[in-house]
Amino acid sequence: MKFFSVLPAVAVAVLSAMNVVGQSVTTVVDNIHTVTTLSDNLRVVCSGITATNIFTQGPALVAGFQGIVTTVTQVNEQMSTISDPSPLGDDDAQLVVNALTTFVQVHQALLNVVIGKHSIAAQFFFTAPIAAVLRALEAIVDAFATGLIALIPTQKNAATTQFASLTITIQKAITVYSN
Repeated sequence: MKFFSVLPAVAVAVLSAMNVVGQSVTTVVDNIHTVTTLSDNLRVVCSGITATNIFTQGPALVAGFQGIVTTVTQVNEQMSTISDPSPLGDDDAQLVVNALTTFVQVHQALLNVVIGKHSIAAQFFFTAPIAAVLRALEAIVDAFATGLIALIPTQKNAATTQFASLTITIQKAITVYSN
């Protein structure tokens, strides 16, 4: 549960680091790494969910996803208010795609654990809140994809492939939790 007590501090640190004019590759990659870390930490929490702790860990799972949604929303807002939205060069765009690829792998691992915990969540009526937060995640990831791809047009195909792969896993999780 310590992770959730530092979530607001992490979000503030991310926003402070993003308070720059223009968009540097370091900022973009750091933002992606921050969300990757949140996803991996939540994967660990989710992995520990059992029938005996679902009443504490189920809400923690939902709160963790809400934290990810909030952080990605803030990143999206920051990207949309850039005063000089010049695309990154190809070398920098490749660094972004590398970070994105890691994020997608980590987030898919989280989603696969969530899918695996469906039967426990269903026994204790946690499927509806999890499905709702997964739908919110899907919407914000779609917005993130649009903004990020605009920033890295030379790597559009690679980024699109990553986001398409993630979308499939998110939709699978939503389907599982919606039934």
